[in-house]
Amino acid sequence: MKVKKAVILCGGQGTRFLPVTKALPKEMLPVVDTPVLQYIVDEMAKSGIEEVCIVISPGKEAIERHFSAYPELEESLKAKGDLDRLEKIESIGRGIKFTFLVQLHARGMADALYLTKDFVGKDAFVLSTGDDLVVADEPVSKQMLSAFGPGIAAIIGGQTVPDEKIHLYGCAKLGEALPGCNRAHKCITLVEKPKVEDAPSRFAALGRYVLTGEIFDKIDMIQPDKKGELQITDALKILCDEGKVCTYDFEGNRYDMGNKTGAVKATIDFALRHPETAEEIKEYIKSLDL
Repeated sequence: MKVKKAVILCGGQGTRFLPVTKALPKEMLPVVDTPVLQYIVDEMAKSGIEEVCIVISPGKEAIERHFSAYPELEESLKAKGDLDRLEKIESIGRGIKFTFLVQLHARGMADALYLTKDFVGKDAFVLSTGDDLVVADEPVSKQMLSAFGPGIAAIIGGQTVPDEKIHLYGCAKLGEALPGCNRAHKCITLVEKPKVEDAPSRFAALGRYVLTGEIFDKIDMIQPDKKGELQITDALKILCDEGKVCTYDFEGNRYDMGNKTGAVKATIDFALRHPETAEEIKEYIKSLDL
């Protein structure tokens, strides 16, 4: 089955990055010269995705502007003969058809996803958060799609994390490996942000999923949490009980762009790979008295 659609959730206020996120969505923070979200959209395109629905919260209109045409800038660059920069602008989201939806009130990840029900329809789709950046030789969504098949309604992408980090994530209780794919395991159940002694494994869900339209039926069945929010974990638990969920231990370097440490690490790593900045950054690092 070819999966052609993806949903990217870009809610939240990005308070960890204030004051800059007062005006700039955290998903648009640059890694060298490219917004985090553009890297995620590029990952989707390289994974065969053709349609992307981005769910934003009020005040994040800059996201829609970034992925929309800017004829004045394009004409200006063309007139100057600046064809390299023109290509960078014209290549943003190339080959992708975009839909933008607004979650007016912060009512949880599952609520944001539910807004995309008409966009998704009955199709299988990739779901990503807007601030989990994964760099891999093979795009992480493409890796996960390789494990998608009959009888599976959800794939949860993630990696093993250290003991001291497991309380930050949804954690999966793993079952047997899927035939022919030792990176994919049956998911028995999920525990949201467990204490280390209560965690059934060290496998953490890290912002990538492959889902089918069944997820919307399960969202209809769950109740808001103490904060009044609908959580995707609760809907996935129901699918786990039906034996339709697996995990996928993806390969690649993952950066949590929702915190400052992850953002700094990504910027340094990308700068070291960027032809315009690599040598200067290397020399600067050598000069530091670390």
